[in-house]
Amino acid sequence: MRFTIAAATTLILGMAMAMAMATVPAWAASAPAWAASAPASADQLRSFVCQKATDPPARAVSVQAVMRPVAGTAKMQMRFDLMRQAVPGGRFKLVRGHFLGSWLNPADPTLGQRSGDVWIVNHPVVDLPAPATYRFRVSFRWLSPGGHQVSSAVQSTANCYQPELRADLLVRSLTVTPLASGNDAYVAVIGNRGLTAAGPVEVDLAGVGSATQVQTIGTVGAHSSARGRFVAAPCTPGASLTVTVDPAHTIDEYDFANNSLTVACPTPSSG
Repeated sequence: MRFTIAAATTLILGMAMAMAMATVPAWAASAPAWAASAPASADQLRSFVCQKATDPPARAVSVQAVMRPVAGTAKMQMRFDLMRQAVPGGRFKLVRGHFLGSWLNPADPTLGQRSGDVWIVNHPVVDLPAPATYRFRVSFRWLSPGGHQVSSAVQSTANCYQPELRADLLVRSLTVTPLASGNDAYVAVIGNRGLTAAGPVEVDLAGVGSATQVQTIGTVGAHSSARGRFVAAPCTPGASLTVTVDPAHTIDEYDFANNSLTVACPTPSSG
């Protein structure tokens, strides 16, 4: 599957939002009392998952947030922000997406008014562009019956590095060598800058005669190169020769912009 994105700063990520707001109320007779700050147990992050995958839609990061009322709570709210670091050592920036950056409310509006209430939210985000590092920043706030903020807290998850695992095929070079038979040997070096081997790989050569020459390379390994060799009539000096790897884009790779290389047919040496 191919995934392209116009600008990293305006991501709209696909959300497999099983937004399970599991509510477990526990009734208590004690009346609430006002508090200036939330105890540590009132907000919690757990079940952090960083799922790496070759197929972009399967890349995911998720976290489970748990919230309990503090004294004086009439309403509880959570907000999930996903942060993205595109370059190692760079600044984390907010990611735009469905259910990101907005205050969420429990389905039961009375949840949090009893001291034993528990609100659990599972928040996954899928289809993550790579390579990049992600982390959640989760905000909690407790509101009074009058809508004033009783307390607040912010927690962040560990980092989730998502590598780009797909292949990236490219044409590194094309050389032309005269043969004793009167034909020329055209040798194309095909590279793979990605982390996954690719194959079988079709390689086309255009500019020699009227028909495109076609070869198939069995496999191009990750971070390696392979050669495709064509034997055909000599090309016209100065004419354009174009080598294209995977012309039909049948291989799931992350950059198709480097799949072709055009060079001029060399002038034969005078001997």
